[in-house]
Amino acid sequence: MKRFIIAGLVCLLLTNNAFAKQEELPIKPDATPIDIIYIHGAYETKEAFNKSVNNVHSDMVKQFESDPLMYEKLLQNGSKKINESPVIFFWADKTTESLKVIDKALSYAKSFSSKIAQFGRETLSHTLHDAIWISKTSNSRELLNNLNNLVKSENAKGHEVILYGYSAGSLLTVQYMTNRLPVININEMYNDNDTSYTGRYLYSLIKHQHFEPTCLDALKESKLVFYTDSDEFVANPNTQYLKETIPFLNSYTEKYCAPKGAVRGFVVFGAPLTTFDSTVSKAGSPGNALSQLAMKYLVEEDMFFLTVNYANDFIGMPLPGIPTLESLKETELLHNMQPGGGFIYDDSKVKNHTLFFSAHLAYWSSGKKFAKSIVNAYNNGYKYFYGLDKDKK
Repeated sequence: MKRFIIAGLVCLLLTNNAFAKQEELPIKPDATPIDIIYIHGAYETKEAFNKSVNNVHSDMVKQFESDPLMYEKLLQNGSKKINESPVIFFWADKTTESLKVIDKALSYAKSFSSKIAQFGRETLSHTLHDAIWISKTSNSRELLNNLNNLVKSENAKGHEVILYGYSAGSLLTVQYMTNRLPVININEMYNDNDTSYTGRYLYSLIKHQHFEPTCLDALKESKLVFYTDSDEFVANPNTQYLKETIPFLNSYTEKYCAPKGAVRGFVVFGAPLTTFDSTVSKAGSPGNALSQLAMKYLVEEDMFFLTVNYANDFIGMPLPGIPTLESLKETELLHNMQPGGGFIYDDSKVKNHTLFFSAHLAYWSSGKKFAKSIVNAYNNGYKYFYGLDKDKK
């Protein structure tokens, strides 16, 4: 009899603990909404993507708002909340014309291919097509403009945003981070050590003025500075153009850059980032200057960047390294970084029990599991980045 009583008490305690973990944390009535903007992957239809998003979004709200660390840091103890309505950014309609060429070739291939070869060729060509298409600057420029307009319109309502980039959409998400966040302080770009004539001339124009932090695309659109394939910023050689245009730089920044404080973080999943861009900065190496500036901005502005891939997702690729604050500060460009709570983390080993050929789609089939994976990555990533949990790898 005593055993049954003890067992009952243990069950009661476990039940109470389980309920305690699920207890909802209080959200203030006037909490600032944080939108999740979902960006789809390759070969999507609008209806199918809407259905996928609606299948997971309510779990994102529940899991984020019940996690103690996200409640404290991201939601600032209930003064912010995850918007119950998802925001969808759809871009597949822009690829329609070029896909017709692919489909024409696939139709011809049916005359000499087996059914298995047809299926493999169709799946691979459509998936790779959209990923390669979105990687080209000539194609992504319009998409980045549209995405930035969406971010700015939500911010004008008083909302903040988190960008979710899935599969090929992760490429656009990272481009937005590096090209549209105001990570460049042009006041510090040029100095007296610059021996080029146009560099010294540009410096003479800006050294007595104050410009807001700007972004790569604002500089591209203004044509004041070019970013070369050699990872260098080069001043426009037309000095008359420099003189006439420099007073308008802040207006280019306002038009083409994300508003300061509008974006709280980035989540990419099923992400083939390393496959399509092997120049992604590796922790502790000089890497790509623009990527490093973006990382510096994330860390100092209390933002986060998470890569979440299922372990058996053959399309999702891990980043080449998981940085820590200590390792980033070893680089020349980031040695004076002032941490503000932001962090970067990769979790590409999330367990998933579906078969490998369906793993890439499995993020959308179980919203609770997917949301918990992001919550775990957020918690583990913050602790790992700041060295708060030495056992986490």
